[in-house]
Amino acid sequence: MNTFLIIKQKYKNLSPVERKIADFILEKEDEVLSMSVQEMAKQTGTSAAALVRFSRTLGLEGFTQLKQKLSASLASMENPTDFEEVRQNEDVASIKSKIRIRMSNMVEQTNALLTDESVTSVSKMLDNTNMIFVYGIGASSLVAQDIFQKFTRIGKTVFFSQDMHHFAASMVAFDKNSLFIAISNSGKTKEIVTLALIAKKYKIPVIAITSSPTSDLGLAADVLLNSTSGDTFVLRAAATMSLMAQLYVVDILFYSYLSNHFDESLEGIQATRDIIRELEDKE
Repeated sequence: MNTFLIIKQKYKNLSPVERKIADFILEKEDEVLSMSVQEMAKQTGTSAAALVRFSRTLGLEGFTQLKQKLSASLASMENPTDFEEVRQNEDVASIKSKIRIRMSNMVEQTNALLTDESVTSVSKMLDNTNMIFVYGIGASSLVAQDIFQKFTRIGKTVFFSQDMHHFAASMVAFDKNSLFIAISNSGKTKEIVTLALIAKKYKIPVIAITSSPTSDLGLAADVLLNSTSGDTFVLRAAATMSLMAQLYVVDILFYSYLSNHFDESLEGIQATRDIIRELEDKE
Protein backbone atom coordinates (compact mmCIF):
# COMPACT_ATOMS: atom_id res chain seq x y z
CA MET A 1 0.00 0.00 0.00
CA ASN A 2 1.16 3.54 -0.70
CA THR A 3 2.20 5.05 2.62
CA PHE A 4 1.83 8.63 1.40
CA LEU A 5 -1.81 7.99 0.54
CA ILE A 6 -2.35 6.24 3.86
CA ILE A 7 -1.04 9.35 5.64
CA LYS A 8 -3.43 11.55 3.65
CA GLN A 9 -6.32 9.22 4.40
CA LYS A 10 -5.69 9.35 8.13
CA TYR A 11 -4.69 13.01 8.24
CA LYS A 12 -7.95 14.48 9.54
CA ASN A 13 -7.92 12.05 12.48
CA LEU A 14 -4.31 12.72 13.50
CA SER A 15 -3.36 14.64 16.62
CA PRO A 16 -1.72 18.09 16.21
CA VAL A 17 1.70 16.56 16.89
CA GLU A 18 1.10 13.77 14.37
CA ARG A 19 0.00 16.32 11.78
CA LYS A 20 3.33 18.13 12.16
CA ILE A 21 5.08 14.87 11.33
CA ALA A 22 2.70 14.13 8.45
CA ASP A 23 3.18 17.61 6.97
CA PHE A 24 6.95 17.24 7.06
CA ILE A 25 6.82 13.82 5.36
CA LEU A 26 4.46 15.00 2.64
CA GLU A 27 6.51 18.13 1.95
CA LYS A 28 10.03 16.65 2.20
CA GLU A 29 9.64 12.99 1.42
CA ASP A 30 13.19 12.54 0.08
CA GLU A 31 14.84 14.02 3.16
CA VAL A 32 13.00 11.71 5.55
CA LEU A 33 14.60 8.60 4.07
CA SER A 34 18.09 9.63 5.17
CA MET A 35 17.17 10.87 8.64
CA SER A 36 17.58 9.13 11.97
CA VAL A 37 14.70 9.19 14.40
CA GLN A 38 16.53 11.85 16.43
CA GLU A 39 17.08 14.06 13.37
CA MET A 40 13.48 13.69 12.33
CA ALA A 41 12.26 14.58 15.82
CA LYS A 42 14.41 17.71 15.81
CA GLN A 43 13.25 18.78 12.35
CA THR A 44 9.58 18.35 13.23
CA GLY A 45 9.82 19.77 16.73
CA THR A 46 8.47 16.54 18.19
CA SER A 47 10.11 13.54 19.87
CA ALA A 48 11.31 10.03 19.08
CA ALA A 49 8.34 8.65 21.01
CA ALA A 50 5.94 10.76 18.93
CA LEU A 51 7.48 9.38 15.74
CA VAL A 52 6.99 5.83 16.98
CA ARG A 53 3.36 6.59 17.88
CA PHE A 54 2.82 8.14 14.45
CA SER A 55 4.26 5.05 12.76
CA ARG A 56 1.98 2.79 14.79
CA THR A 57 -1.01 4.95 13.87
CA LEU A 58 -0.24 3.94 10.28
CA GLY A 59 -0.16 0.28 11.30
CA LEU A 60 3.65 0.05 11.31
CA GLU A 61 6.04 -1.16 13.99
CA GLY A 62 8.17 1.96 14.21
CA PHE A 63 10.14 4.69 12.46
CA THR A 64 12.51 2.30 10.67
CA GLN A 65 9.62 0.47 9.04
CA LEU A 66 8.00 3.80 8.21
CA LYS A 67 11.10 4.81 6.23
CA GLN A 68 11.12 1.45 4.47
CA LYS A 69 7.48 1.84 3.46
CA LEU A 70 8.03 5.42 2.30
CA SER A 71 10.99 4.30 0.19
CA ALA A 72 8.95 1.49 -1.38
CA SER A 73 6.06 3.87 -2.07
CA LEU A 74 8.35 6.39 -3.78
CA ALA A 75 9.82 3.62 -5.92
CA SER A 76 6.35 2.59 -7.10
CA MET A 77 5.45 6.11 -8.25
CA GLU A 78 6.37 7.59 -11.61
CA ASN A 79 6.50 11.03 -10.01
CA PRO A 80 7.08 11.99 -6.34
CA THR A 81 3.98 14.19 -6.56
CA ASP A 82 1.68 11.29 -7.47
CA PHE A 83 0.11 11.42 -4.01
CA GLU A 84 -0.79 15.08 -4.36
CA GLU A 85 -4.04 16.65 -5.59
CA VAL A 86 -4.63 17.13 -9.31
CA ARG A 87 -3.27 20.54 -10.31
CA GLN A 88 -4.61 23.16 -12.71
CA ASN A 89 -3.65 22.42 -16.33
CA GLU A 90 -1.97 19.13 -15.38
CA ASP A 91 -1.01 16.91 -18.29
CA VAL A 92 -2.91 13.68 -18.93
CA ALA A 93 0.09 11.41 -18.30
CA SER A 94 0.49 12.83 -14.79
CA ILE A 95 -3.23 12.44 -14.05
CA LYS A 96 -3.14 8.83 -15.27
CA SER A 97 -0.21 8.14 -12.97
CA LYS A 98 -2.02 9.60 -9.96
CA ILE A 99 -5.18 7.60 -10.65
CA ARG A 100 -3.13 4.42 -11.17
CA ILE A 101 -1.50 4.83 -7.77
CA ARG A 102 -4.86 5.41 -6.09
CA MET A 103 -6.51 2.45 -7.80
CA SER A 104 -3.66 0.13 -6.82
CA ASN A 105 -3.76 1.42 -3.26
CA MET A 106 -7.54 0.97 -3.11
CA VAL A 107 -7.26 -2.69 -4.17
CA GLU A 108 -4.51 -3.44 -1.65
CA GLN A 109 -6.34 -1.73 1.20
CA THR A 110 -9.64 -3.43 0.44
CA ASN A 111 -7.96 -6.83 0.22
CA ALA A 112 -6.43 -6.21 3.64
CA LEU A 113 -9.70 -5.05 5.22
CA LEU A 114 -12.15 -7.48 3.62
CA THR A 115 -11.96 -10.83 5.40
CA ASP A 116 -12.41 -14.12 3.59
CA GLU A 117 -14.71 -15.24 6.40
CA SER A 118 -17.13 -12.36 5.89
CA VAL A 119 -17.40 -12.98 2.15
CA THR A 120 -17.90 -16.71 2.70
CA SER A 121 -20.54 -16.02 5.34
CA VAL A 122 -22.57 -13.72 3.06
CA SER A 123 -22.23 -16.14 0.14
CA LYS A 124 -23.71 -18.91 2.30
CA MET A 125 -26.50 -16.62 3.50
CA LEU A 126 -27.45 -15.97 -0.12
CA ASP A 127 -28.05 -19.71 -0.57
CA ASN A 128 -31.09 -19.58 1.71
CA THR A 129 -32.36 -16.19 0.63
CA ASN A 130 -35.50 -15.77 -1.42
CA MET A 131 -35.23 -11.98 -1.63
CA ILE A 132 -32.20 -9.66 -1.57
CA PHE A 133 -33.01 -6.08 -0.60
CA VAL A 134 -30.30 -3.62 -1.59
CA TYR A 135 -30.16 0.11 -0.91
CA GLY A 136 -27.71 2.95 -1.35
CA ILE A 137 -27.86 6.72 -1.84
CA GLY A 138 -25.80 8.87 -4.21
CA ALA A 139 -22.71 7.05 -5.45
CA SER A 140 -23.67 4.06 -3.31
CA SER A 141 -26.87 3.72 -5.35
CA LEU A 142 -24.65 2.79 -8.30
CA VAL A 143 -23.28 -0.06 -6.21
CA ALA A 144 -26.82 -1.13 -5.34
CA GLN A 145 -27.69 -1.16 -9.04
CA ASP A 146 -24.59 -3.23 -9.74
CA ILE A 147 -25.71 -5.82 -7.17
CA PHE A 148 -29.19 -5.83 -8.74
CA GLN A 149 -27.78 -6.33 -12.23
CA LYS A 150 -25.27 -9.03 -11.27
CA PHE A 151 -27.40 -11.23 -9.06
CA THR A 152 -30.59 -11.08 -11.11
CA ARG A 153 -28.60 -12.43 -14.06
CA ILE A 154 -27.86 -15.61 -12.10
CA GLY A 155 -31.45 -16.12 -10.98
CA LYS A 156 -31.57 -14.37 -7.61
CA THR A 157 -34.52 -12.13 -6.77
CA VAL A 158 -33.25 -8.65 -5.94
CA PHE A 159 -35.32 -5.65 -4.86
CA PHE A 160 -33.90 -2.19 -5.51
CA SER A 161 -35.73 1.12 -5.21
CA GLN A 162 -34.66 4.70 -4.50
CA ASP A 163 -37.98 5.40 -2.77
CA MET A 164 -37.21 4.84 0.91
CA HIS A 165 -40.86 4.47 1.96
CA HIS A 166 -41.59 1.99 -0.83
CA PHE A 167 -38.41 0.14 0.07
CA ALA A 168 -39.24 -0.07 3.78
CA ALA A 169 -42.80 -1.23 3.10
CA SER A 170 -41.59 -3.91 0.68
CA MET A 171 -38.93 -5.11 3.09
CA VAL A 172 -41.49 -5.57 5.86
CA ALA A 173 -43.96 -7.29 3.51
CA PHE A 174 -41.35 -9.78 2.24
CA ASP A 175 -39.38 -10.33 5.43
CA LYS A 176 -39.31 -14.14 5.24
CA ASN A 177 -35.99 -15.63 4.08
CA SER A 178 -34.72 -12.25 2.93
CA LEU A 179 -31.62 -10.19 3.67
CA PHE A 180 -30.72 -6.52 3.40
CA ILE A 181 -27.49 -5.29 1.82
CA ALA A 182 -26.95 -1.72 3.03
CA ILE A 183 -24.31 0.42 1.31
CA SER A 184 -22.81 3.54 2.86
CA ASN A 185 -19.16 4.51 2.81
CA SER A 186 -19.41 6.51 6.04
CA GLY A 187 -21.94 4.20 7.65
CA LYS A 188 -23.73 7.32 8.90
CA THR A 189 -26.24 7.96 6.12
CA LYS A 190 -29.51 8.53 7.97
CA GLU A 191 -31.76 6.71 5.51
CA ILE A 192 -29.46 3.66 5.36
CA VAL A 193 -29.20 3.41 9.14
CA THR A 194 -32.98 3.77 9.51
CA LEU A 195 -33.60 0.96 7.03
CA ALA A 196 -31.00 -1.22 8.76
CA LEU A 197 -32.78 -0.76 12.09
CA ILE A 198 -36.12 -1.63 10.48
CA ALA A 199 -34.54 -4.78 9.06
CA LYS A 200 -33.18 -5.68 12.49
CA LYS A 201 -36.64 -5.17 14.01
CA TYR A 202 -38.11 -7.66 11.55
CA LYS A 203 -35.19 -10.07 11.98
CA ILE A 204 -33.89 -9.53 8.47
CA PRO A 205 -30.10 -10.09 8.38
CA VAL A 206 -28.18 -6.90 7.58
CA ILE A 207 -25.08 -6.98 5.39
CA ALA A 208 -23.17 -3.69 5.48
CA ILE A 209 -20.75 -2.51 2.80
CA THR A 210 -18.96 0.34 4.55
CA SER A 211 -15.51 1.65 5.40
CA SER A 212 -16.49 2.33 9.03
CA PRO A 213 -17.02 -0.76 11.20
CA THR A 214 -17.73 1.41 14.26
CA SER A 215 -20.39 3.54 12.56
CA ASP A 216 -24.11 3.12 13.29
CA LEU A 217 -24.47 0.96 10.19
CA GLY A 218 -21.36 -1.06 10.96
CA LEU A 219 -22.57 -1.79 14.47
CA ALA A 220 -26.05 -2.73 13.24
CA ALA A 221 -24.72 -5.19 10.66
CA ASP A 222 -24.84 -8.94 11.11
CA VAL A 223 -21.96 -9.21 8.64
CA LEU A 224 -19.59 -6.43 7.64
CA LEU A 225 -18.03 -6.27 4.17
CA ASN A 226 -15.32 -3.73 4.86
CA SER A 227 -14.22 -1.41 2.05
CA THR A 228 -11.75 1.46 2.08
CA SER A 229 -12.68 5.11 2.50
CA GLY A 230 -10.43 6.71 -0.11
CA ASP A 231 -8.31 9.73 0.75
CA THR A 232 -9.05 13.32 1.69
CA PHE A 233 -8.59 15.21 -1.57
CA VAL A 234 -11.01 18.02 -2.28
CA LEU A 235 -11.62 17.22 -5.95
CA ARG A 236 -13.69 14.09 -5.25
CA ALA A 237 -10.80 11.63 -5.64
CA ALA A 238 -11.78 10.12 -2.30
CA ALA A 239 -15.39 9.63 -3.38
CA THR A 240 -14.25 7.97 -6.60
CA MET A 241 -11.92 5.56 -4.78
CA SER A 242 -14.60 4.77 -2.19
CA LEU A 243 -17.04 3.94 -4.97
CA MET A 244 -14.48 1.76 -6.74
CA ALA A 245 -13.73 -0.02 -3.46
CA GLN A 246 -17.43 -0.79 -2.94
CA LEU A 247 -17.75 -2.10 -6.51
CA TYR A 248 -14.63 -4.20 -5.94
CA VAL A 249 -16.20 -5.72 -2.81
CA VAL A 250 -19.35 -6.54 -4.77
CA ASP A 251 -17.27 -8.23 -7.48
CA ILE A 252 -15.50 -10.38 -4.90
CA LEU A 253 -18.81 -11.40 -3.32
CA PHE A 254 -20.44 -12.06 -6.69
CA TYR A 255 -17.63 -14.24 -8.03
CA SER A 256 -17.36 -16.08 -4.74
CA TYR A 257 -21.05 -16.96 -4.96
CA LEU A 258 -20.77 -17.77 -8.67
CA SER A 259 -17.79 -20.06 -8.04
CA ASN A 260 -19.86 -22.10 -5.59
CA HIS A 261 -22.85 -22.26 -7.98
CA PHE A 262 -20.90 -22.47 -11.20
CA ASP A 263 -23.04 -24.43 -13.64
CA GLU A 264 -26.41 -22.89 -12.76
CA SER A 265 -24.91 -19.40 -12.65
CA LEU A 266 -23.40 -19.76 -16.09
CA GLU A 267 -26.74 -21.01 -17.41
CA GLY A 268 -28.43 -17.90 -16.02
CA ILE A 269 -25.82 -15.57 -17.49
CA GLN A 270 -26.06 -17.27 -20.89
CA ALA A 271 -29.88 -17.14 -20.84
CA THR A 272 -29.91 -13.40 -20.12
CA ARG A 273 -27.24 -12.80 -22.75
CA ASP A 274 -29.30 -14.71 -25.34
CA ILE A 275 -32.51 -12.79 -24.64
CA ILE A 276 -30.69 -9.46 -24.85
CA ARG A 277 -29.23 -10.42 -28.23
CA GLU A 278 -32.68 -11.53 -29.38
CA LEU A 279 -34.17 -8.16 -28.42
CA GLU A 280 -31.32 -6.30 -30.11
CA ASP A 281 -31.87 -8.26 -33.33
CA LYS A 282 -35.52 -7.14 -33.38
CA GLU A 283 -34.71 -3.44 -33.05
